[in-house]
Amino acid sequence: MSGLGNTERDYAAACPGAKLGEGLAVRGEEVAGAEPAVEAWLRRIGLLTR
Repeated sequence: MSGLGNTERDYAAACPGAKLGEGLAVRGEEVAGAEPAVEAWLRRIGLLTR
């Protein structure tokens, strides 16, 4: 599987009316080195400010 697959579509179908934000796909083999990408994503979506 690549990216988020059908996740966005599935969440939208399961939670009608919900506001869905930008997701972040991290593949299992990349988890150990994903901290910079996760931090950048959290900053981009406004959940990490420092």
